[in-house]
Amino acid sequence: MSPRPVSSSSPTHSNTPSTPQDADSEASVSHSRTLTCENKSALHFTIDQWAAVECTASIARWANRALILFLFLFALTVPHSIAAAQTSLNLGILAWLARDLTARRLHFARTIIDWPLACFAALTILSSIFSVEPSISLPKLKTLGLFSLVYLLATNVSVRGVRLLLAALLISSLVGVSFSLAEKLRGRGMAIAEIAPNSPLSNSGLRVGDVIWMIARKGVSTPEEAGQVIRHQRVGNILDVEALHAGDPVPVTITVTEEMQAQENPLGIQTNGRSRQFRVSGFSRQFLTYAEQMQILALLAFGALLAGLRRWRQHLSARRWVFVSSLLFVLYALALVLTATRAVMVSLAVALFLVALCVGGVRASAIALVATLALIGLGIFTVTTARQEAAISFRDDSTARRVAYMQAGLRVIPAHPLLGVGMDAHKRHWHEWGFPGDYITHTHSTPIQLALDRGIPALFCYGWLLAVLWLGLWQAYQRAKTERGWLTEALLLGAFAALSGFSVSSLANYNFGDSEALMMLLLVLSLALIVAKPQPIPVASPTVA
Repeated sequence: MSPRPVSSSSPTHSNTPSTPQDADSEASVSHSRTLTCENKSALHFTIDQWAAVECTASIARWANRALILFLFLFALTVPHSIAAAQTSLNLGILAWLARDLTARRLHFARTIIDWPLACFAALTILSSIFSVEPSISLPKLKTLGLFSLVYLLATNVSVRGVRLLLAALLISSLVGVSFSLAEKLRGRGMAIAEIAPNSPLSNSGLRVGDVIWMIARKGVSTPEEAGQVIRHQRVGNILDVEALHAGDPVPVTITVTEEMQAQENPLGIQTNGRSRQFRVSGFSRQFLTYAEQMQILALLAFGALLAGLRRWRQHLSARRWVFVSSLLFVLYALALVLTATRAVMVSLAVALFLVALCVGGVRASAIALVATLALIGLGIFTVTTARQEAAISFRDDSTARRVAYMQAGLRVIPAHPLLGVGMDAHKRHWHEWGFPGDYITHTHSTPIQLALDRGIPALFCYGWLLAVLWLGLWQAYQRAKTERGWLTEALLLGAFAALSGFSVSSLANYNFGDSEALMMLLLVLSLALIVAKPQPIPVASPTVA
């Protein structure tokens, strides 16, 4: 089930198999999986050791190094910025093409998801062509390009490169977690104490106690800061005011006027200082996306924790990483809890028990139980303080809307079972097809949304894709327990756990349509597939007389 590299050049081979027993031994064999652009000796340059393809031609070599640099930037930015991450991904693909064109050799690694992904992509293309609204669906096909990340990584990154990208992802995400914790302690935005009758917000639906934290995508914490933002806008501009009611976002807009800009307090409000009644979101503005990302990272750390505990008595390095993994799990899980996102917290708890059950043993189950109890306690406190008390029992307006969206989607699917209505076509027929309310969104369920957009066969292919990944990761993890080092075992189990949590969460969230969360998951899965490949020990080439 492991990925199979395919290249027009010959891979480096060895006649001696290897069974490394710790993470250090894995590093010594990372060169062996490389593909060569030219049959010459490997370059002794650090960045070249992170690449799976060795190049001696000057232009190809620098294109190869640029590719690794762009992947490094991708790992750094994917927790924070979709624009920066997608730009890095696109530049990496261009560097890949430039290197292979220069070297005149194609390098492309096959993976275990080739067939289900190809079928899913073909059905997605057909559903867009025959969409109810092809002008909307066809441009959405670009989202299929996110899966190019799997092949970009599988083809071009060595085991040493896996370590680099994994470290970049974890360190960068910790910066976001630190920011979230600091912001929660300090408070966000400005809590409304009074709204004047002539305020541009008087008919906006905002009320005393609500929080304004951004205007025109600029953070504000005082009426004076809000005034400065408004005065720097052109008259007639419509500004988005990002506000919170009981922790949930409230869409508000205001139109800039000369009279408004002339006032000392253009918003016409009095405030009570910063508020802590909000849901953390890292450096982004979307707490649900951030919750999905934190779940992926928390489960990755949980897998590493269980793998380290299994080797506790065998390797000193595993003992050290048990403490590191435990700390990472606590930080990521805490950040997730502070998003007050109920569905993702529940899916994290379910995934913890699922992974513990698969791994087996009293210790794994005990850790999952303790972590779940802590999640429940902190989750109840966070949801009741950052949102409404009714939210803890799932009897709030947010839950009712989600259920109504899902029910409306299920009513439409039988009329378009084969190819669906086309991606996002439902948004143009929102009220016509019985979706409730004026806020146009999606069904908040990945299986329902995929069947609605692309048809039931596409949903089957998506399930096939998940099953292949689950089985491949689990089989590779079982092999790693006896044949490979701790890092491989930890990453494979962590990726298996992350995929499980993402899949459980998808039942109540359309996380497959969340590019930031999907890209992070694909990064973790791709790194796991790389270390799952056989790693033979390189042997010295015979000296030619």
